[in-house]
Amino acid sequence: MRFAPLFMTVRGNGNKINLRTKVYVIITKKKEQKRGFKMFDFTDLNFDFDGDGVMDSHADFIDSDGDGVLDTAAVDTDGDGILDTVFTDSNQDGMWDSVLMDTDSDGIFDTQMSDLDGDGIMDTTGIDSNGDGIMDTFHSELDLDHDGIVDTIIEGNDYNQDGTIESQTTYCDTDGDGQFDEVVKEYDRDGDGIMDDVSSFQDFDNDGNEDMEIRERLMDLDGDGKIDTYVVQSDTDGDHEFDTLEVYEVDAETGELELVPISVNTMGNVSGVCVDDLENFDPANADPDAVSGDPGRSMQEWEFQGETGRCALYSQKFVIEELTNQEIDIEELADLAEKNGWFSEDSGTPLLNMDKVLEYYGVHSDMSFHNDFSDLQRDLEAGKKVIVAIDSDEIWYGENDDLFTPGDGPNHAVEVIGVDHSDPDNPMVILNDSGNPNGCGEMVPLDTFLDAWEDGNCQMISCM
Repeated sequence: MRFAPLFMTVRGNGNKINLRTKVYVIITKKKEQKRGFKMFDFTDLNFDFDGDGVMDSHADFIDSDGDGVLDTAAVDTDGDGILDTVFTDSNQDGMWDSVLMDTDSDGIFDTQMSDLDGDGIMDTTGIDSNGDGIMDTFHSELDLDHDGIVDTIIEGNDYNQDGTIESQTTYCDTDGDGQFDEVVKEYDRDGDGIMDDVSSFQDFDNDGNEDMEIRERLMDLDGDGKIDTYVVQSDTDGDHEFDTLEVYEVDAETGELELVPISVNTMGNVSGVCVDDLENFDPANADPDAVSGDPGRSMQEWEFQGETGRCALYSQKFVIEELTNQEIDIEELADLAEKNGWFSEDSGTPLLNMDKVLEYYGVHSDMSFHNDFSDLQRDLEAGKKVIVAIDSDEIWYGENDDLFTPGDGPNHAVEVIGVDHSDPDNPMVILNDSGNPNGCGEMVPLDTFLDAWEDGNCQMISCM
């Protein structure tokens, strides 16, 4: 499951014209101009794609705020009569600071480039990953110390499409050696615009593994809509086990934090297992009273995806077949998804498109983020089918060594088909994992699953 390419290639007269190159040429020319916008050469934004001597593309400058200064350029870059690029100089400093693009010529802007720090360089890209006209995925590359080297990368997601970021990861190179050594993961779990769950990771020796983790949570325990508790957990030796816990209560009158005495020292650990060590659920020998869901029925629909990026398609296929009792041909399903822009063989399925095939086949589903495991188990016990996005490396290889690498989020989709509580101290999550040749009823320790699921922002698609 990967995001689609940011830029497309326009073909004409046997030549390729890359929009990325075109955009930066235009931006560079814009920088070279001074305040006299009327002196700008319109032909710099016009192209003859087919070589017939007639300009196929067209550009117009607009004074969007009516102050007499031209601040917007609207461009039809491929000559199809549909506006597909808009440049904006919002602060009227003579440099474009925002570019909107329709990269697939469907009439909807799906990519936005912005200059956040006003240095004349486009440093942020926003993508409409599901084609609904709302930018929901953002990537920023910043040079905060202005030494010409990117030292901070920020990745953000607006999963509920409300115009605010619910999940953000920041990678920092704090010592300027070219390697990211600090990662901060922030989540707005209740959608109020405040990041209320923040985890900070430090890599002191630059080996790509965490040496320290601090997790901070803002909580509303009494449900009155106000933060009343602040929790800080620390893993100071990098053993994936929280060894300190501090809890503070917010004084309702003064707003000050007051430390709450506690006696707990250890808050659990997270460790990975290798795919070769994973066992498979055996319905015949399982205690049904100790199992949530109906994994035996779901396992009948499992298939291996082979060397493809179709994990989200297979997960949806499993669910459709379980709920409708109809056989779905994966090639027909993949062709359907590709024609509708929900999936591509090269880039997989965007996160927010993981329910599109379900909708097409009439399966009711709800996609949500930042869930607790109790939410997932509740849906299984209610007879619902569940699909989640995870970091497969943590389940298959027992490692999370890409923590300090930008883009280390979810890379796989699986169906969660049950939870086995036969050993109450070691619950096992049961998966239909199309990416593992032995993934039919794959059993994963709860802690390992939670760690992999968290990288997908605890996303869940509940189906019935």
